[in-house]
Amino acid sequence: MDIVAANAKHLLSASRDQTVKLWDMETGFCDHTFTDHTDWVRTLAVRSHDGAVWASAGNDPVINVYDANVNTKQKLCELRGHEHVIESLSFVIEEAFGKDRAGGSNAKHKETVRDYLASGGRDRTVRLWSLASASCLAVFSAHENWVKSVVIHPSGNYIISGGDDRTIRVFDIKANRCLRTLNNAHSHFVTALDMHHTLPVMVSGGIDQVLKTWVLD
Repeated sequence: MDIVAANAKHLLSASRDQTVKLWDMETGFCDHTFTDHTDWVRTLAVRSHDGAVWASAGNDPVINVYDANVNTKQKLCELRGHEHVIESLSFVIEEAFGKDRAGGSNAKHKETVRDYLASGGRDRTVRLWSLASASCLAVFSAHENWVKSVVIHPSGNYIISGGDDRTIRVFDIKANRCLRTLNNAHSHFVTALDMHHTLPVMVSGGIDQVLKTWVLD
């Protein structure tokens, strides 16, 4: 199960009952039930810079991408390629760009990165997707066990992932390779990663019941 804020008024929840539900936080009622998945829905992600797009994935293994407009509730595309359960989805954290990155070539890069969606799953792969073309841009296969969590670095240049091989790995998107591996990052499965919105700091969590803070280069 996963729960995320869709916007200031709504929550999204994903469940083993194969549905995603949109909840009104003021009334406590379910506004809509999405039934496009055919198996357990495990993970959700909302694009942070505008909240206009959200995605869901799980045991299918299909990524469904939706228009977040609560009036239309339109599915925009399906992303297929994972060969096993999808455990994690991530858009880039918009707040981390900062105003100083708004001009010139950085503006073009920013728009490109806004289109990215990263995923990780039990097929041991990390994948990068383009929502504009509804296609897979890259597949990273360095993990030796299930991938449980993925985040896109705020620069848009890297994907960071953690998994059941107890590692945290950094993938260079442009070079299409694993740039760095933190072996034994946790003493058990790495199940969660998240980035600070403005600081070069990442937090990881695992089955070892430990939270670790990492300062990124």
